[in-house]
Amino acid sequence: MSAFLRSYGPLLCGVCVWLLALVPARPAEAQKFGRIEETQTNTAYFYYAQPGEATIQIYVWGSAQPGIYEIPDSTSLSRLLTMTGGVPRGQRQENEEPARIEVRLYRPEASRETPVLDTRARRVLEGTVEAPTLQENDILVVETIRQTQFTWRDGVSLTSTALSLTLLILRLLDRR
Repeated sequence: MSAFLRSYGPLLCGVCVWLLALVPARPAEAQKFGRIEETQTNTAYFYYAQPGEATIQIYVWGSAQPGIYEIPDSTSLSRLLTMTGGVPRGQRQENEEPARIEVRLYRPEASRETPVLDTRARRVLEGTVEAPTLQENDILVVETIRQTQFTWRDGVSLTSTALSLTLLILRLLDRR
């Protein structure tokens, strides 16, 4: 066998090189994750699943980190809120009430006007509200609602507006 390899070895190597040269070259491909190729958008796309795991796409809008989230189909709503960076709290002034964070979940197949879930984010995260199971193409809207307080500036603005309107009416009546 060794005599055979010594005499025909270089020939066999040359034939192998020629055969490899005849095989058409293909570009290298990495493993594909998610369905980002199907998504024609310029919004953020987040993929939170293991390769081969069944996933669903959820659209997140509002004051959370918006975008398209591809997540495992077993993900809970509280976990999705955590994936979006949590609920935004923002800064508040002294003696100011904390912002109210509302969470609404819409099912496009059911109705785009009526949410499947409409509650405070705190209740979802505490587990006091039973959130529905997330489904493909659900829309999650996270909205921050700040309570505004009536300040002295608001009072001055209302007073000056009322006085201006009174003067305008008096001038119009005097011209007659």
